[in-house]
Amino acid sequence: MPLAVLDLLLADESATHALAQALALAWTQHPCPRLLVTLEGDLGAGKTTFARAFLRALGVQGRIKSPSFSLVEEYTVDIPDLQLKGTLRTTAYHIDLYRFSDPQEWEDSGLRDVIGGPGISLVEWPQHAQGMLPAADLAVHLEPVGEGRRCVVQAATDVGSNVLRALPERLNSG
Repeated sequence: MPLAVLDLLLADESATHALAQALALAWTQHPCPRLLVTLEGDLGAGKTTFARAFLRALGVQGRIKSPSFSLVEEYTVDIPDLQLKGTLRTTAYHIDLYRFSDPQEWEDSGLRDVIGGPGISLVEWPQHAQGMLPAADLAVHLEPVGEGRRCVVQAATDVGSNVLRALPERLNSG
């Protein structure tokens, strides 16, 4: 049962970028050692677009490749930490499970340690590892609607709820 839900109609790709960036920046207000964001939706729904915008908002520079063939793309992220008066360095993983068809692939991939460990994990196609992933802090479901998309974000943990509460009011009233 989700602790909090945000349901929005995003008019276009720039609105998807804005939401992903707002969620990333909301997380940076109270960064924690681990964040799991799952991204669900049909092909072309905007999962990779969302992930790229999220990573850009965290300061990732250069090309952000789709992990469709590599399975995982890894990025170093430096987050200003006001409490420490310094910088929190962490790793962000962009993971695509689309090609998984057997639970053994999950076991063989070593992703349990990546996703369960410290860092930010953005996981596309989480349903391909159903029952094997830990509870997502934020579960993002994207569905094309006309020129835009409907986006439902569910917070299943306290971390996810804190992120949704930290969103600007104009987004959180959806």
